[in-house]
Amino acid sequence: MGTSFTLAITAIQIVASFLGIVTNGFMLAVNLLDWKHCKGLNASDYFICAVGFSNLSSQIWSGLHWFCQPFWNLGFLCPIAYALKMISIQCSLVVSSMLCVFYCTRILNLNNALFRFYQRHYQESYRSVIIKSFTVCTMMGWPLLWVQEKPSNLPFSNCTSNFSMSKTHYDIYFGIYRLLVLSFGYTFPLVLTIGSASLILISLLQHTNRMRDAFNTKHEAFIDAHLRAGYTILSILLLFVMYFITAIINIIDILKEGDRGYFICQLVSVIYAPALSIVLIRGNTKLKNAADALKARVGWVLQPKGYVKEDAGDLEV
Repeated sequence: MGTSFTLAITAIQIVASFLGIVTNGFMLAVNLLDWKHCKGLNASDYFICAVGFSNLSSQIWSGLHWFCQPFWNLGFLCPIAYALKMISIQCSLVVSSMLCVFYCTRILNLNNALFRFYQRHYQESYRSVIIKSFTVCTMMGWPLLWVQEKPSNLPFSNCTSNFSMSKTHYDIYFGIYRLLVLSFGYTFPLVLTIGSASLILISLLQHTNRMRDAFNTKHEAFIDAHLRAGYTILSILLLFVMYFITAIINIIDILKEGDRGYFICQLVSVIYAPALSIVLIRGNTKLKNAADALKARVGWVLQPKGYVKEDAGDLEV
Protein backbone atom coordinates (compact mmCIF):
# COMPACT_ATOMS: atom_id res chain seq x y z
CA MET A 1 0.00 0.00 0.00
CA GLY A 2 1.29 3.45 -0.95
CA THR A 3 2.78 5.73 1.62
CA SER A 4 0.72 8.65 0.31
CA PHE A 5 -2.53 6.80 1.08
CA THR A 6 -1.38 6.04 4.62
CA LEU A 7 -0.33 9.64 5.21
CA ALA A 8 -3.64 10.94 3.83
CA ILE A 9 -5.70 8.65 6.08
CA THR A 10 -3.54 9.57 9.07
CA ALA A 11 -3.98 13.28 8.37
CA ILE A 12 -7.76 12.87 8.09
CA GLN A 13 -7.80 10.94 11.37
CA ILE A 14 -5.88 13.72 13.12
CA VAL A 15 -8.24 16.38 11.76
CA ALA A 16 -11.30 14.31 12.71
CA SER A 17 -9.94 13.77 16.22
CA PHE A 18 -9.32 17.50 16.65
CA LEU A 19 -12.80 18.29 15.32
CA GLY A 20 -14.28 15.75 17.74
CA ILE A 21 -12.53 17.36 20.70
CA VAL A 22 -13.73 20.83 19.65
CA THR A 23 -17.37 19.91 18.96
CA ASN A 24 -17.86 17.72 22.00
CA GLY A 25 -16.08 20.25 24.17
CA PHE A 26 -18.43 22.89 22.78
CA MET A 27 -21.50 20.87 23.81
CA LEU A 28 -20.16 20.45 27.32
CA ALA A 29 -19.14 24.11 27.60
CA VAL A 30 -22.57 25.43 26.58
CA ASN A 31 -24.38 23.29 29.13
CA LEU A 32 -21.83 23.97 31.85
CA LEU A 33 -22.26 27.71 31.35
CA ASP A 34 -26.03 27.33 31.65
CA TRP A 35 -25.57 25.33 34.84
CA LYS A 36 -23.11 27.92 36.19
CA HIS A 37 -25.59 30.75 35.56
CA CYS A 38 -28.38 28.73 37.21
CA LYS A 39 -30.43 28.48 34.02
CA GLY A 40 -31.15 24.83 34.68
CA LEU A 41 -30.65 21.77 32.50
CA ASN A 42 -33.43 19.57 31.19
CA ALA A 43 -33.26 15.83 30.65
CA SER A 44 -32.06 16.04 27.04
CA ASP A 45 -29.22 18.33 28.17
CA TYR A 46 -28.05 15.68 30.63
CA PHE A 47 -28.08 12.99 27.93
CA ILE A 48 -26.23 15.26 25.51
CA CYS A 49 -23.63 16.08 28.18
CA ALA A 50 -23.17 12.36 28.84
CA VAL A 51 -22.67 11.68 25.13
CA GLY A 52 -20.31 14.64 24.78
CA PHE A 53 -18.26 13.57 27.79
CA SER A 54 -18.01 9.99 26.47
CA ASN A 55 -16.97 11.14 22.99
CA LEU A 56 -14.46 13.64 24.35
CA SER A 57 -12.98 10.97 26.60
CA SER A 58 -12.77 8.48 23.73
CA GLN A 59 -10.99 11.05 21.54
CA ILE A 60 -8.44 11.84 24.25
CA TRP A 61 -7.73 8.23 25.18
CA SER A 62 -7.63 7.19 21.52
CA GLY A 63 -4.95 9.79 20.89
CA LEU A 64 -2.97 8.65 23.92
CA HIS A 65 -3.30 5.01 22.90
CA TRP A 66 -2.20 5.83 19.36
CA PHE A 67 0.85 7.59 20.79
CA CYS A 68 1.58 4.65 23.08
CA GLN A 69 1.62 2.02 20.34
CA PRO A 70 5.15 2.83 19.07
CA PHE A 71 6.33 2.91 22.71
CA TRP A 72 4.75 -0.22 24.22
CA ASN A 73 7.55 -0.37 26.81
CA LEU A 74 5.86 2.48 28.69
CA GLY A 75 4.43 -0.20 30.95
CA PHE A 76 0.84 -0.22 32.15
CA LEU A 77 -0.08 3.14 30.59
CA CYS A 78 -0.96 1.72 27.16
CA PRO A 79 -3.36 -1.00 28.42
CA ILE A 80 -5.03 1.62 30.63
CA ALA A 81 -5.42 3.99 27.67
CA TYR A 82 -6.87 1.20 25.53
CA ALA A 83 -9.31 0.09 28.23
CA LEU A 84 -10.50 3.63 28.92
CA LYS A 85 -10.88 4.26 25.19
CA MET A 86 -13.11 1.21 24.76
CA ILE A 87 -15.11 2.04 27.90
CA SER A 88 -15.72 5.56 26.58
CA ILE A 89 -16.82 4.24 23.18
CA GLN A 90 -19.28 1.80 24.76
CA CYS A 91 -20.63 4.56 27.02
CA SER A 92 -21.16 6.79 24.00
CA LEU A 93 -23.04 4.10 22.09
CA VAL A 94 -25.25 3.13 25.03
CA VAL A 95 -26.07 6.68 26.14
CA SER A 96 -26.77 7.73 22.54
CA SER A 97 -29.35 4.97 22.26
CA MET A 98 -30.85 6.06 25.58
CA LEU A 99 -31.13 9.59 24.18
CA CYS A 100 -33.10 8.21 21.22
CA VAL A 101 -35.43 6.41 23.63
CA PHE A 102 -35.86 9.64 25.59
CA TYR A 103 -36.91 11.48 22.43
CA CYS A 104 -39.56 8.81 21.91
CA THR A 105 -40.92 9.21 25.43
CA ARG A 106 -41.09 12.99 24.99
CA ILE A 107 -42.78 13.04 21.59
CA LEU A 108 -44.88 9.90 21.24
CA ASN A 109 -48.41 10.03 22.59
CA LEU A 110 -49.67 6.44 22.69
CA ASN A 111 -52.86 5.41 24.47
CA ASN A 112 -51.23 2.46 26.16
CA ALA A 113 -51.06 2.00 29.93
CA LEU A 114 -47.73 0.18 29.83
CA PHE A 115 -46.18 2.85 27.59
CA ARG A 116 -47.55 5.61 29.84
CA PHE A 117 -46.02 3.97 32.90
CA TYR A 118 -42.68 3.48 31.18
CA GLN A 119 -42.79 7.04 29.80
CA ARG A 120 -43.38 8.57 33.23
CA HIS A 121 -40.78 6.36 34.92
CA TYR A 122 -38.11 6.98 32.27
CA GLN A 123 -38.54 10.75 32.26
CA GLU A 124 -38.26 10.87 36.05
CA SER A 125 -35.25 8.56 36.40
CA TYR A 126 -33.05 9.71 33.51
CA ARG A 127 -30.17 10.59 35.85
CA SER A 128 -30.07 7.09 37.29
CA VAL A 129 -30.29 5.66 33.75
CA ILE A 130 -27.18 7.60 32.74
CA ILE A 131 -25.28 6.62 35.91
CA LYS A 132 -26.21 2.94 35.55
CA SER A 133 -25.17 2.95 31.89
CA PHE A 134 -21.75 4.38 32.75
CA THR A 135 -21.36 1.91 35.62
CA VAL A 136 -22.20 -1.16 33.52
CA CYS A 137 -19.93 -0.05 30.66
CA THR A 138 -17.07 0.54 33.10
CA MET A 139 -17.51 -2.88 34.70
CA MET A 140 -17.62 -4.59 31.30
CA GLY A 141 -14.51 -2.76 30.08
CA TRP A 142 -12.48 -3.40 33.22
CA PRO A 143 -11.13 -6.83 32.07
CA LEU A 144 -9.36 -5.08 29.18
CA LEU A 145 -6.70 -3.97 31.66
CA TRP A 146 -5.50 -7.58 31.80
CA VAL A 147 -5.95 -8.44 28.13
CA GLN A 148 -3.24 -7.39 25.72
CA GLU A 149 -5.11 -6.32 22.62
CA LYS A 150 -4.00 -6.45 19.03
CA PRO A 151 -3.75 -2.91 17.61
CA SER A 152 -7.37 -2.79 16.61
CA ASN A 153 -10.53 -0.87 17.20
CA LEU A 154 -12.25 -3.47 19.33
CA PRO A 155 -11.29 -5.86 22.14
CA PHE A 156 -12.38 -8.85 20.07
CA SER A 157 -9.25 -10.02 18.30
CA ASN A 158 -7.59 -13.36 18.87
CA CYS A 159 -4.77 -12.23 21.12
CA THR A 160 -2.55 -13.67 23.79
CA SER A 161 -2.82 -13.22 27.52
CA ASN A 162 -0.67 -13.29 30.62
CA PHE A 163 -3.18 -15.45 32.46
CA SER A 164 -1.67 -18.61 33.91
CA MET A 165 -4.29 -20.92 32.43
CA SER A 166 -4.58 -23.19 29.47
CA LYS A 167 -5.37 -21.79 26.05
CA THR A 168 -8.67 -23.68 26.01
CA HIS A 169 -9.91 -22.12 29.25
CA TYR A 170 -8.80 -18.68 28.16
CA ASP A 171 -10.58 -19.03 24.81
CA ILE A 172 -13.80 -20.02 26.59
CA TYR A 173 -13.71 -17.14 29.06
CA PHE A 174 -12.66 -14.63 26.44
CA GLY A 175 -15.41 -15.84 24.10
CA ILE A 176 -18.03 -15.31 26.82
CA TYR A 177 -16.65 -11.85 27.56
CA ARG A 178 -16.65 -10.98 23.86
CA LEU A 179 -20.28 -12.08 23.56
CA LEU A 180 -21.33 -9.96 26.54
CA VAL A 181 -19.59 -6.85 25.23
CA LEU A 182 -21.00 -7.36 21.74
CA SER A 183 -24.51 -7.88 23.09
CA PHE A 184 -24.68 -5.00 25.55
CA GLY A 185 -22.17 -2.54 24.14
CA TYR A 186 -23.16 -2.79 20.47
CA THR A 187 -26.24 -4.90 19.66
CA PHE A 188 -28.48 -3.63 22.48
CA PRO A 189 -27.94 0.08 21.65
CA LEU A 190 -28.42 -0.66 17.95
CA VAL A 191 -31.78 -2.34 18.63
CA LEU A 192 -32.91 0.58 20.81
CA THR A 193 -31.93 3.09 18.13
CA ILE A 194 -33.71 1.16 15.36
CA GLY A 195 -36.83 0.83 17.51
CA SER A 196 -36.82 4.53 18.40
CA ALA A 197 -36.41 5.57 14.77
CA SER A 198 -39.24 3.28 13.69
CA LEU A 199 -41.64 4.61 16.33
CA ILE A 200 -40.81 8.23 15.54
CA LEU A 201 -41.39 7.72 11.81
CA ILE A 202 -44.66 5.85 12.37
CA SER A 203 -45.92 8.56 14.72
CA LEU A 204 -44.91 11.30 12.26
CA LEU A 205 -46.74 9.62 9.38
CA GLN A 206 -49.87 9.05 11.46
CA HIS A 207 -49.97 12.63 12.73
CA THR A 208 -49.36 14.04 9.23
CA ASN A 209 -52.20 11.94 7.82
CA ARG A 210 -54.57 13.11 10.55
CA MET A 211 -53.72 16.74 9.86
CA ARG A 212 -54.14 16.27 6.11
CA ASP A 213 -57.52 14.59 6.52
CA ALA A 214 -58.77 17.30 8.89
CA PHE A 215 -57.11 20.20 7.01
CA ASN A 216 -55.67 21.24 10.35
CA THR A 217 -52.46 23.27 10.53
CA LYS A 218 -52.56 24.15 14.23
CA HIS A 219 -50.07 21.47 15.19
CA GLU A 220 -47.23 22.38 12.84
CA ALA A 221 -44.96 22.89 15.86
CA PHE A 222 -45.66 19.31 16.88
CA ILE A 223 -44.64 18.14 13.41
CA ASP A 224 -41.47 20.23 13.64
CA ALA A 225 -40.62 18.46 16.90
CA HIS A 226 -41.18 15.13 15.14
CA LEU A 227 -38.93 16.19 12.27
CA ARG A 228 -36.12 17.37 14.56
CA ALA A 229 -36.26 14.19 16.61
CA GLY A 230 -36.53 12.07 13.47
CA TYR A 231 -33.52 13.79 11.91
CA THR A 232 -31.45 13.29 15.04
CA ILE A 233 -32.41 9.65 15.58
CA LEU A 234 -32.01 8.65 11.92
CA SER A 235 -28.61 10.35 11.77
CA ILE A 236 -27.52 8.57 14.95
CA LEU A 237 -28.81 5.31 13.47
CA LEU A 238 -26.81 5.83 10.27
CA LEU A 239 -23.62 6.54 12.22
CA PHE A 240 -24.36 3.63 14.53
CA VAL A 241 -24.78 1.19 11.61
CA MET A 242 -21.51 2.35 10.06
CA TYR A 243 -19.68 1.86 13.34
CA PHE A 244 -21.40 -1.48 13.94
CA ILE A 245 -20.25 -2.76 10.54
CA THR A 246 -16.66 -1.84 11.35
CA ALA A 247 -17.09 -3.62 14.69
CA ILE A 248 -18.20 -6.84 13.00
CA ILE A 249 -15.32 -6.60 10.52
CA ASN A 250 -12.87 -6.34 13.41
CA ILE A 251 -14.57 -9.14 15.34
CA ILE A 252 -14.29 -11.71 12.56
CA ASP A 253 -10.83 -10.36 11.71
CA ILE A 254 -11.33 -10.07 7.95
CA LEU A 255 -8.87 -7.26 7.40
CA LYS A 256 -5.25 -7.37 8.40
CA GLU A 257 -3.29 -4.44 9.70
CA GLY A 258 -1.85 -2.48 6.80
CA ASP A 259 -4.69 -3.18 4.36
CA ARG A 260 -6.60 -0.30 2.82
CA GLY A 261 -9.84 -1.59 4.29
CA TYR A 262 -8.28 -1.69 7.75
CA PHE A 263 -7.34 1.99 7.58
CA ILE A 264 -10.80 2.87 6.24
CA CYS A 265 -12.40 1.08 9.21
CA GLN A 266 -10.16 3.02 11.55
CA LEU A 267 -11.17 6.23 9.80
CA VAL A 268 -14.89 5.44 10.20
CA SER A 269 -14.34 4.81 13.89
CA VAL A 270 -12.57 8.15 14.33
CA ILE A 271 -15.21 10.08 12.37
CA TYR A 272 -18.04 8.69 14.52
CA ALA A 273 -17.49 11.00 17.52
CA PRO A 274 -17.30 14.38 15.68
CA ALA A 275 -20.14 13.42 13.33
CA LEU A 276 -22.37 12.46 16.26
CA SER A 277 -21.66 15.74 18.04
CA ILE A 278 -22.50 17.74 14.89
CA VAL A 279 -25.79 15.85 14.60
CA LEU A 280 -26.67 16.63 18.22
CA ILE A 281 -25.75 20.30 17.84
CA ARG A 282 -27.94 20.69 14.75
CA GLY A 283 -30.82 18.82 16.37
CA ASN A 284 -30.83 20.83 19.60
CA THR A 285 -32.19 24.39 19.48
CA LYS A 286 -30.03 25.72 22.31
CA LEU A 287 -26.81 24.26 20.92
CA LYS A 288 -27.64 25.36 17.39
CA ASN A 289 -28.26 28.95 18.52
CA ALA A 290 -25.04 28.92 20.52
CA ALA A 291 -23.13 27.60 17.50
CA ASP A 292 -24.61 30.30 15.26
CA ALA A 293 -23.69 32.98 17.80
CA LEU A 294 -20.14 31.62 18.07
CA LYS A 295 -19.84 31.50 14.29
CA ALA A 296 -20.96 35.13 14.01
CA ARG A 297 -18.55 36.14 16.78
CA VAL A 298 -15.61 34.39 15.12
CA GLY A 299 -16.52 35.97 11.79
CA TRP A 300 -16.55 39.41 13.41
CA VAL A 301 -13.17 38.82 15.07
CA LEU A 302 -11.58 37.59 11.84
CA GLN A 303 -13.05 40.47 9.84
CA PRO A 304 -10.29 42.83 8.62
CA LYS A 305 -9.91 45.99 10.67
CA GLY A 306 -11.44 49.03 9.03
CA TYR A 307 -13.70 46.91 6.84
CA VAL A 308 -17.14 48.47 6.46
CA LYS A 309 -19.91 46.46 4.88
CA GLU A 310 -21.55 48.43 2.11
CA ASP A 311 -25.24 49.03 2.38
CA ALA A 312 -27.37 48.39 -0.66
CA GLY A 313 -28.93 51.83 -0.24
CA ASP A 314 -25.56 53.51 -0.60
CA LEU A 315 -25.18 52.05 -4.07
CA GLU A 316 -28.27 53.73 -5.42
CA VAL A 317 -27.72 56.75 -7.62
